[in-house]
Amino acid sequence: MRGAIDDDAPSVPVAPRGALGRALALTVTSALVALACATTPAPRVRTAPPAAAPSFNDAEGAPPAPRADAGERPEPAPPAAPRPRAVTIGASGDILCHIKVVRSAREQPAGWDHVFGRLRAIIGEDEVALANLETPLSERIPPETGEPPVLGAPGDVAEGLRNAGIDAVSVANNHSYDQTAAGLGDTLAALAAAGVGAAGAAATLDEAPGPVLLERDGVRVAFLAFTERVNRGAAGAEGGRVWVARYDDALARAALARARAQADVVVVSIHWSHDYIQRPLAPQRSRARLLVDAGADVIIGHGPHVLQEVERLESPRGEAVVAYSLGNLVSNQGLRYFVGRRIPRDLHPAVVLPTVRDGAWLRTRVALDDDGRVRIERLEAVPLWTHNNYVDVASRRAALLDVHVGPLTDADEATRAERRPAIAAALGSAVTLLDE
Repeated sequence: MRGAIDDDAPSVPVAPRGALGRALALTVTSALVALACATTPAPRVRTAPPAAAPSFNDAEGAPPAPRADAGERPEPAPPAAPRPRAVTIGASGDILCHIKVVRSAREQPAGWDHVFGRLRAIIGEDEVALANLETPLSERIPPETGEPPVLGAPGDVAEGLRNAGIDAVSVANNHSYDQTAAGLGDTLAALAAAGVGAAGAAATLDEAPGPVLLERDGVRVAFLAFTERVNRGAAGAEGGRVWVARYDDALARAALARARAQADVVVVSIHWSHDYIQRPLAPQRSRARLLVDAGADVIIGHGPHVLQEVERLESPRGEAVVAYSLGNLVSNQGLRYFVGRRIPRDLHPAVVLPTVRDGAWLRTRVALDDDGRVRIERLEAVPLWTHNNYVDVASRRAALLDVHVGPLTDADEATRAERRPAIAAALGSAVTLLDE
């Protein structure tokens, strides 16, 4: 039976309603943090260190002064070409801390650093690193499998994300209220305590989208987040209200106008579409166009749990990028898949599809010309794969559950040979695939 499975399953969609120097301006308000009974630390600063200027001592080691023949004047050095201001936006997909992912973190000695730690070698110090946290960091309600599941995980997930190099996450998605509004408050407090920014929820609806403000090499980046739907719950009143940024055209335009006034580059995360759809639908393309016209430079889509195409769009400011879906970053989905397996019709797609274990770390290099125009200098991705040894544990070939995400190059040869072409095809020709 597809509806009665003993493994973590995705949600059934409902009708949409609308680190070393990183400067994070978190958007969690003092009232919201008070709600979660947490104290927000000073913002984490993680910027690329400046290159040291050469230093010479007058008594020794000084370079000789240039000489000129009598009567001649040395030619002046040509002026250096101006270096464009630029920033790299690194992003990936859904962080789904299903029951077995939490179990893996508890059984592995390194905990959440085991689950996420391999990303540290992928995420550059110069990147603004973003993802979608689709699991509340709260366990007020016992997590459950089913359709839809009830998700929840401990707060130390946030430290694992910070240690991996993640700067900020979206918390606006269909599972935002799985642990009630109070549990969403717990999530915001855990992220703030770890120094990870959170966009997509706040004490008021107008503030909920963000922006979270980050900076690299003098380039200011604003991060906003929206979701088209939630599975359950509402803003709540117990201890105060926590609003999720449910997408609405007017709300999006107002948030984008605010973000553009504060930043050089604006990134929007949006949770949309439906499970396992391999291509963007017409409504997503129309909404992407609206967001770009209203001020978005990079759009990071989530929701289908599989990779979809990445495309360049013309923008009023020059160029923009839309990644319609970056799939899953880590999850327990696809736990019964192995290379060469025929996909049985009687099992839920979330259990056996390989595409839900495919992932990508997308890098968008955004350059700002002197006239203010935006150029997309590079668009590249590192293929990812979620390792999951559930089949080995179930057949007693392994004792400890091991679920973690890492570069596809860490996988065995058969998996690499099968999944790399599939990831390349899903992302499309606009993206250059890297092997790191």
